[in-house]
Amino acid sequence: MVRALTGRGACGREQQQGWCRLCQRIDNWKPAGGEPMNSIKATLLGATLILAGCVDDAMHIQDCASAGDIRPVCGMQSPEDIAALPDGRHLLLANFGGMHGGTGTLSLFDTQSENSRRLFPPAGAVPAVVEELWGEPDCAPPVAEVFSPHGTHLHRLTDGRLRYLVVNHGGPETIELFEVTGQGETTELAWRGCVQAAPETFINDVVGLKNGDLIYTRMLHTEGMTEKLLSALGRNTGDLWRWNRDSGLRVLPGTEANQPNGIEISPDERYVFANMYFTGEVWKVDADTGEVVATAPVASGDNNAWGSDGRLWVVVHRDSMVNLLSCFSAQERPCGAGFEVVAIDPETMAHETVFAHRGAPMGAATVAVPQGGRVYLGSFVGDRLISVPDFGSAP
Repeated sequence: MVRALTGRGACGREQQQGWCRLCQRIDNWKPAGGEPMNSIKATLLGATLILAGCVDDAMHIQDCASAGDIRPVCGMQSPEDIAALPDGRHLLLANFGGMHGGTGTLSLFDTQSENSRRLFPPAGAVPAVVEELWGEPDCAPPVAEVFSPHGTHLHRLTDGRLRYLVVNHGGPETIELFEVTGQGETTELAWRGCVQAAPETFINDVVGLKNGDLIYTRMLHTEGMTEKLLSALGRNTGDLWRWNRDSGLRVLPGTEANQPNGIEISPDERYVFANMYFTGEVWKVDADTGEVVATAPVASGDNNAWGSDGRLWVVVHRDSMVNLLSCFSAQERPCGAGFEVVAIDPETMAHETVFAHRGAPMGAATVAVPQGGRVYLGSFVGDRLISVPDFGSAP
């Protein structure tokens, strides 16, 4: 199967070209009524991909060379999410282990030296139990051997301290709460507790409020195949949840969607912006009531972050389903799947593409974060991040 997924199966050139034409027809096919992607299309694409492989050469990246202004930094575990520290130089990276049981770490990246240092889990140790817990009193420290970070959010609490929220798939679904101590190259993470998700939940991303509350996206009710098939049928699979230390968890009513993904919060904390991946929209949601006050027709949005131009930057996947599926064939291998960064005005929800790329040195991007005059982009697969000149800054 791996050989087929990489487009290097045993079928002859003429036969493979025929399969590729079929791939293209399926990928472009729409059922009556014009609705994109359903379960039949997904099944046919998957079967065709396995049988013959129709993966573009641009998906296969062999080196770590720059491409014009795009500069890669290699030799790291997939940096699926990125947060910019307030010193204007360093980044916090969530090194992703994949969607299916892989483990990862949290690390500090220096944008000037381009070196990284592991912050969590501490090597050969478990997090110290602290007296001051920010989460639930019965939520246990993460187990280092199965720690599996995903979406993150860095924000400041009312008392001025920096809190770093990390979705953890290692064991029960939790959101780990860290205090960021030190600064610059002396930055460290102190574990301050956790919040356990509602039952039957696979979390994707999280944001925090200065009063200590947090809001997360439930991507799937379970991570099982049934839920994914329901998603392919167009069924809603998740929603948004809010946690408060005193009152606990509550669902935000009216936020049901098909695979809610990345989430960001407005500076005044009145709204959250949620990428409803297969619903095909970005929703502006009242952070207290769950009311959807506005939408933007931006499909396949992964993570989002505030750009240097004051707009919301959403990284969206813009490639064939066959090519995107090929990215999952090996977690450690970079993939060239096309992506765009779409900037959304948070007031009007007007949107435009401000950056696009496909192929080497990295595709399949997940997030775009400005820091120190460049924009840093991570991915859900591969061994690298890339950076480009800050396209949000005024000339």
